[in-house]
Amino acid sequence: MSTANGHSLKVLQISSAGMEFFLDQVRILEERGIECDALYQGDFRQDGHVHGDRSIHEGLLDSIAGHNPIYYAVRGSMLYPKILQASLAEDYDIVHVNSGVVAPLGLLQPNRPVVMTFWGDDLLGDRLAGLQPKITKLCATQSDHVIVRSQEMKDALPCDATIIPSGVDLSVFEPMPQVEAREAVGWDADDRHVIFPYHKGHEKKRYHVAKRTVERVNRSFEETVRLQDVHDADHDEMPLYYNAADALLLPSLREGSPNTVKEAMACNLPVVSTDVGDTRRRLGPVENSYVCSNDAELVDAVVSVLETGERSDGRVHVREVSLQRMGERIESIYESLLADHRSPR
Repeated sequence: MSTANGHSLKVLQISSAGMEFFLDQVRILEERGIECDALYQGDFRQDGHVHGDRSIHEGLLDSIAGHNPIYYAVRGSMLYPKILQASLAEDYDIVHVNSGVVAPLGLLQPNRPVVMTFWGDDLLGDRLAGLQPKITKLCATQSDHVIVRSQEMKDALPCDATIIPSGVDLSVFEPMPQVEAREAVGWDADDRHVIFPYHKGHEKKRYHVAKRTVERVNRSFEETVRLQDVHDADHDEMPLYYNAADALLLPSLREGSPNTVKEAMACNLPVVSTDVGDTRRRLGPVENSYVCSNDAELVDAVVSVLETGERSDGRVHVREVSLQRMGERIESIYESLLADHRSPR
């Protein structure tokens, strides 16, 4: 993509962490010819925090990790100089801020226009004793365009927003024979397996509910059902786990547009989820998948999925939120903003 001056569109991508879906977004935009510089503080760690820059205050972030003001302040103090330096050194056409956690840092630099993408908990959660959502909403009103993951998020904002769910790479997440997948991940071929693809420490994912659900399923199901909490596998290994499993269980309290659901759909893995984020919209037309209102329904839904022994048809319905489609829609927003900024005021 080129600007009116003929040079390649250049975007500064700012994120709170090196999340897989953020890095996928950068990659797909670059494949579309958009030059991206990505700035973020540390790689995502499966307990929900990030590894800091080990050359600065080694071990400090680990010792204070959590959703608290000191942790956020230290991370921000390490990231902001990089943002300011990049924005002063380069003439970016657009600055794209990803996550309300870093939204203030994205506004405190000289380049315009500014696009903001919010992920879910930064807008709908209760981080910093409820202060984080307020900061996110304020920053949204100061940006040039806002992207959110679901209608619930859009409704929570005091300004307009475009709903663009995070995309899934259909060339990576695709069906494969379950026997081969189970052998590859080392799961017992004689048991049934329910995957919980998160770290147990993610409070909003509610591992304790997933564990209790599978315990109750085992009381009424003849075969042994095992809960597999997969939190330390490389992202490119996850298709093996989805294909090895019989169901994905997501008992979360809050979500935006959970990538795990869409990745499972792309592999035709049945999904059982609470009614959070856009799961009802994603799973509504999908066979052998369920959106539940309470813990008892989670148990019944898992039993139903296991009794059928069938895969879902999720791949057919997930194409509208493919990584490629997400890239097209974000590029369209960039084009519109640049056209507006070139127009006479």
